[in-house]
Amino acid sequence: MARPRKLPEGEALERALKVFWERGFDRTSIADLSEAIGVGPSSLYNAFGNKEAIYRRALDRYMESHGAFVLRVLGGEQSAEDALRDLLRSAVKLYTSPGLPSGCAMLQSGGASSPDGSAAGAITFELKQGLEKGVRKFLDARLKSGESLAAPPRVLAKFVVATLRGLSQLAVDGVSQRDLLRVADHAAQSCVPGSGEA
Repeated sequence: MARPRKLPEGEALERALKVFWERGFDRTSIADLSEAIGVGPSSLYNAFGNKEAIYRRALDRYMESHGAFVLRVLGGEQSAEDALRDLLRSAVKLYTSPGLPSGCAMLQSGGASSPDGSAAGAITFELKQGLEKGVRKFLDARLKSGESLAAPPRVLAKFVVATLRGLSQLAVDGVSQRDLLRVADHAAQSCVPGSGEA
């Protein structure tokens, strides 16, 4: 008879997520995950599959819980500047949250490898592409509604993703939340012509 899991699935994935977040995919072993979740390796495989499958499911949970602000912002009706400020500020608050590892779990755990370089690189590349497409779709809609943008939506979408990546690394480097929020505000303002601090 199979040994029952000690934790609900969501909590088990949250624990796995934190291991990947802190150590990175490549430096995380099945033994690390088993210890964090509190089950043997065979039970872990039976419940979640191999390391890549656990990683993907852990990142899906991250996007649905910690990163839920992305869908909220991109699905809203705010102006481009307000939405991008909300998006970037929410990211900063996540990246500097007490009790969580610094930075973005998706960006920090997958490393900087290309999609062909590792399993983690391929998984995170897909998620980053989805994020960029979501930002571009939102900005396309704002442009069609008559708003002015400082560059084409395809360029600004890449800029926003690049900014998120930079903010994540700066958070890991220990930059204060206050300074990161100022960077987020400046980045949002730069996406709209004529915008600036009063």
